[in-house]
Parts: sequence; structure tokens; C-alpha cells
Amino acid sequence: MSRVTATTTSKPSGLLPRPILPERHEFLLPATIGGVPVSFKCPALRYPVSQRGITLILNHGLTGHKELYHPAIIRLLSHQDSATYDLREIWTMDLPNHGEAALLNRRLLDDHKQEGARKGSGGVCTVMDFAVYLNAFLTLPRFRGHDMIGFGHSGGCAVWVQTLTKFAHVYPNALILSEPTLMFPGMSPDDPRSLHGAANVRGARVKRDTWSSRTEFKKWVTKSGRSIWARWDPRVFDIFVEHGLEEVTVEGKGTHITPRLRKEEESFLYACSEHTVEPSQFASMCKAFNGPGKRGVHVVWAEYEEFISKNAKMDILDAAEHRIATQRTIMGSGHLIPQLKPDALGDTMHELLGSIGSGTRSLL
Repeated sequence: MSRVTATTTSKPSGLLPRPILPERHEFLLPATIGGVPVSFKCPALRYPVSQRGITLILNHGLTGHKELYHPAIIRLLSHQDSATYDLREIWTMDLPNHGEAALLNRRLLDDHKQEGARKGSGGVCTVMDFAVYLNAFLTLPRFRGHDMIGFGHSGGCAVWVQTLTKFAHVYPNALILSEPTLMFPGMSPDDPRSLHGAANVRGARVKRDTWSSRTEFKKWVTKSGRSIWARWDPRVFDIFVEHGLEEVTVEGKGTHITPRLRKEEESFLYACSEHTVEPSQFASMCKAFNGPGKRGVHVVWAEYEEFISKNAKMDILDAAEHRIATQRTIMGSGHLIPQLKPDALGDTMHELLGSIGSGTRSLL
């Protein structure tokens, strides 16, 4: 089922007029929670650009949401007049327990958490559940015949790998992985990916997650200076305040603000097992993207090695059997590239699409 809740008012040929505003769409997707079949509501944003060319599909990393890419997308679109490629449309979508999707799916998510608590395990979304969900999105009839290019960041990269090696009925023509936190069996517990993953599991469980209002939250972030949010680009931070938080009413206690992704769900997703894939999986995916008609896997690294050390990069490249088509580094950025350097990410996506789609711009 597809429910379009906002649409463009006209259908001009060629490039659509500026500014390009996203349309909100909502889909009902077959998926799973802990392997149990469910149907999730999937809100998504579509940026219509032209009548032909690349369809770019972005999924966010853990704790993200579909709107956080907006500044990077606006930057990417600022290059369209000089682009050497045709861009048809851009899509961003929420993972089922993130962002607006968490609000739409809350009752279902909470019911399964309660069932998991009774059983002593399960009941929360896993990366494999996200892979089922992403596969359902990619196979929507509206994308039939599209020149799809996928983009994933951080933990979202493992979702792409699992989707394309375990469930995919549709393969994009290229894939861009930003700071992929991919892990492999037998990885050293001293690897930065292991250390940061374990720290995030612990930290997510005990971190503060309630404030009296969005205003208090913003003041707390500014005053503390130590919060990860304090480092974000101000535009992305303001978007998170609007779309990453929700107001909750507790009987007898009034209302408060809390992240839409609940911390018990967030903590589970940081476990190393959620990001672990077999090297052969990753290699087979990269090989498929080097096949006829495909345009490769492309990796974007951050300059500062917060999660991914030089050794970790080599580990990932070795697992890919060195079938990565191109690599780029965003200078001045740490791991959270979309949040920290959205303009640089938009510029990099433009460069990548120029390489991936070189020569595809119509001369009509």
C-alpha cells in the first residue's frame, strides 16, 4: 500500500523549478521484528528533480532520521545546473523505530518489546529486520525501471550489505557507503569498532533521555558542550530537535521531551553482532556491483579516525577483495559526516554522481 500525503502540483518537463521541496509519502511495508513478521509504516521524503536519470536512495545510520540529510541534499541540488549527470529524484526514509516512523509504529514496537520482556529476550528491531524493511522499500513498484543508486552511512551500511546479500530482489546500479562500521567474525576486542560499539551499548542505557521541553534540551546541549549534539552543524541540530525528539505525556507526571528512538532499542543496535557480516558476503556484494551494467561500490571516509582506524579500513578493503571502485575522504569531519559536514557531503555526493553517472546527462 502506498499513501501519498503530499504531491507536486504540476508536472513540468525537464528540471523542476527551484526551490525543490520534498514530498512526504507513506508506505506499508512487510517486515519483521526479531524475525517475527509484521507490517511497518514507512514515511519517506521524495525530492523530485527531473523526469529522467538517477534515483538516489539514502538510508540513515543508527539514531538518525530521514530529515537529517536535508542540508546535504540542498547542497547536492545546488550543483544541478552544472551537473554532468541526470538526477531524477532523491528519497530518504526512516528506519521503522527511528524518526517519524517510530511515532507511526509505536504501538507495534511497544507490544513486541513487552512480549520480548515476558520471554526474556527479543522484541526489538535488529539490523536484519531493517534489511527486510529496506528490501521491501526497494521493491516498491514505483521504482521499477529506475536507475537506482543507494547510499548508507555508518550502521546503515550493514543494513545495505544484509539487504543485498540476503533478501534483495532489486539491486541498485551503484552503492555509496559513508564511514561503514562493518565488522567481521573474529575481530579483535581492541579494534576501535569493538571498543566504541561496547561503549555505546553501555552509554545508551544510562544517558539522559528526558527534558522538560525542546527549549530546555537546546539549552542543555549548549551549556554542557560535551554532548555529541554540540558538535553538529546548526542546521542539522535544529532539524534533529524538530524531528528526532517527541513530546510524551505520562499520567500524573505531565509531559516531557525524549528521543523518538528509545534508548533500550538504541543500545541493542550498537552491539557488534548487529554490524558483523561475513567477509564473503561483502566480497560477493562488491563483485556484483562490478558486473555488467553496474557502476561499483564507492566509499566515503572521515578524516578523523573516531570509529574506523587505518587498520580497520584495510580490514574492510581486504574483505571487499579490493573491489571498491573509488574512495574519498571528507576533510575536517569525524564519523558522523551527515551531521558534522553536510555541505561537504553534498559536494562529495555531487562528485560521486558525476563519476558514477558520467556521460548519462541527456542532450535533449
